[in-house]
Amino acid sequence: MATNQSSKTVFLALSVNFFIAIVKTIISVITSSSAMFSEAIHSYVDSANQFILWFGMKQSKKANKKIYPLGRGKEEYYWTLVVAVLIFTIGGLVSLEHGIEALSHPHELKNLYISIIVLTVSIILESYVLYKAVKQLKQTSNENKSIMKLLKESTDGPLIAIVVEDFAATMGLFIALVGTLLSNFTDNPTYDAVSSILIGALLMISGLFLGYEMKHLITGESISQKSKDKIRKIITNNEKVLEVKSLKIVTIGTSSYLALISIDYLDKLTDKEIVNLNKELIKAIQDVDSAVTEIYFNPK
Repeated sequence: MATNQSSKTVFLALSVNFFIAIVKTIISVITSSSAMFSEAIHSYVDSANQFILWFGMKQSKKANKKIYPLGRGKEEYYWTLVVAVLIFTIGGLVSLEHGIEALSHPHELKNLYISIIVLTVSIILESYVLYKAVKQLKQTSNENKSIMKLLKESTDGPLIAIVVEDFAATMGLFIALVGTLLSNFTDNPTYDAVSSILIGALLMISGLFLGYEMKHLITGESISQKSKDKIRKIITNNEKVLEVKSLKIVTIGTSSYLALISIDYLDKLTDKEIVNLNKELIKAIQDVDSAVTEIYFNPK
């Protein structure tokens, strides 16, 4: 269900960004605005990124137990990392370079009122996409947590990317709008060039943040300590278990975890009783947290 919702959010972001990219391109040619050019590049990069996210989501769902016994859930994180690199390089560096060039060689800006209208409409559209993405992110937790905390705890790579991208897009549009307004009122193109530089810096920071989050998920980030404690309690409360020697739980995809558990059973248990106990424990654990999809016990 969460994956299906993520897919819908990705398609919504893709359609909105591609439409905005085309409009921004036309306006940047008409007005000669560096900020608008940077925003057009930003929207094209976002559109390409969202297609990559969709592709990654499709690939991660392909089953091949012989080659990928635990599934391909982590492939989403690889493609999201590619998105982070594109945001940093094509989005950030190109916008930064274009802004520096415009600052070094300022030129007259024309028909800026058109840019102002387009930027205002774009802010409304991007804010809507951001609202939908943040709403979906909040649905992943029953607790009232900050957006930053939810981003760090989420295992949904594409959703993290959409939230980060659209936050950067909305902020970038505000920066471009302020720069355009100042350039329009003062007849000074410097503000427009500075806006382009700031947009480039914003994209580079966004790319670094997204890449940092994907690094944790690709490496195998653990489940929250609260969930881990619940699972440990379920096992230790069973009268047939003496001690939990080791409990390792790592992410293997969106809302999917692998648990490796070393248990010291009662000495009097037979092999058949241990097998039946393990089945009981698996059911009890998954009743509490269905995201723990793969559970393996190692007797100690």
